[in-house]
Amino acid sequence: MDIKNYGKLNLVDYGFIPTMMPEDVSGTPARITAVYKEMYELTCEYGHTYGRLKTSIYYRDGLEAFPTTGDFVLINYNPSGDSQIIKTLNRKSFFSRRDPTPGRGEQAVAANFDYVFIMQSLNFDFNIKRLERYVTLAWQSVAVPVIVLTKADLVDDCTEQVRAAERIAKSVGVYAVSVKTEYGITALSEYLKPRKTIVFLGSSGVGKSSLVNALAGDEIMTVKDIREDDSKGRHTTTHRQLIMLNSGVMVIDTPGMRELGMWDVSKGLGEAFGDVERYFGRCKFSDCRHQTEPGCAVRAAIASGELPRERWESYLQLKREAKFSDDKAGYLHEKQKRHKDIAKLQKQNKKVDYRHTACAESFTCKICGTFIVPEGAGSQHRNHCPKCLSSIHVDNEPGDRASLCKGIMDPIGVWVRKNGEWAIIHRCRLCGVLSSNRIAADDNPTLLMSIAVKPLATPPFPLGQLEQCFDNDSKS
Repeated sequence: MDIKNYGKLNLVDYGFIPTMMPEDVSGTPARITAVYKEMYELTCEYGHTYGRLKTSIYYRDGLEAFPTTGDFVLINYNPSGDSQIIKTLNRKSFFSRRDPTPGRGEQAVAANFDYVFIMQSLNFDFNIKRLERYVTLAWQSVAVPVIVLTKADLVDDCTEQVRAAERIAKSVGVYAVSVKTEYGITALSEYLKPRKTIVFLGSSGVGKSSLVNALAGDEIMTVKDIREDDSKGRHTTTHRQLIMLNSGVMVIDTPGMRELGMWDVSKGLGEAFGDVERYFGRCKFSDCRHQTEPGCAVRAAIASGELPRERWESYLQLKREAKFSDDKAGYLHEKQKRHKDIAKLQKQNKKVDYRHTACAESFTCKICGTFIVPEGAGSQHRNHCPKCLSSIHVDNEPGDRASLCKGIMDPIGVWVRKNGEWAIIHRCRLCGVLSSNRIAADDNPTLLMSIAVKPLATPPFPLGQLEQCFDNDSKS
């Protein structure tokens, strides 16, 4: 296809701002509209053309950042062949990931966009954890995130999903749309302004290409069917590309967006998890790790229910991923050290294996201070305080004493085992893990009954985790 067009084109319509042009630098400004390995599709004042990187600047000397779709660059324009890309201009926003080429570090995936349409479909694709990740990446890019929940025609009522998205992204617009019925499409009009660029971020099969076609009013992108059993599909975009719609709006679609990992999300986490980080300055100690330190505002907020434990765990997970991307060697070293600590702890307890030997030791309860003796339990195992019913998180599996958490295990519920025996459901204050411990003969009956009568209509624990918890208990 011949894409040469020598009629004058105003690059400002492609989002270019004259102040982007550096002083004392010659060259023709252009915007990269597609990337094909080492070939770049460009738009400049002379129209549409192709270009290649100047080897001495980008490869040999490494003076410039490798450009990507959406970048503004300077070129030595060649009317009879490929132009030469000589400089990457400063970016106002960009997504990045670890460059797959060893030694290059960060790689930009898309640049100079105004909005990020974070797309999930309202069927099998809807996933809050993934949504938190995408919102964090969007804020880190310095653009404005917008959550678009597609395929609203496939569900009877999407109110629950919309509210769930709003809870984890309080300052982000959330829109449910259907390309098939055109429901909600007009609500996106406030973002569809000429000279604005929108990046589409989402998994395959969420309807990115269909939405682009709907916004364009034309079949400009190929749409492929998705599998009916899991609603997953294949990428219809095979390369990174910027598309100019008739309305003057530009959209960037890229097959690599779903593969974005955590690189540097220091700003993005602060924006996406402002409800979490607002507690950091309230702790008793300025260097609080939010683990076992006294006066920790984060742990207090989790204990009171003010901060959902799931949000805290998502925050920690994304921070760990960012650390892995930034310092893979350091991350793996810490992981190895944790495994060594567990092995050391297991070796210390090797003489007494509580997985096969009854625990008949006396101990002082770290929660209420009561001195506990083995007699009176009515069973071979003593695994919690009979007065306050609390325990300590010392096991990964019943009796292995391999946990490094050592958090306080609060009694939060009671269930009845298959043999009719009662068991207490404990939850760790630090890591949230659930465990099940059979009751003892001398357990505090008043406290036990007060926990037992808590209604299951509003349980203080996720019911979906109980099956695994009960399976583990049945082995103890």
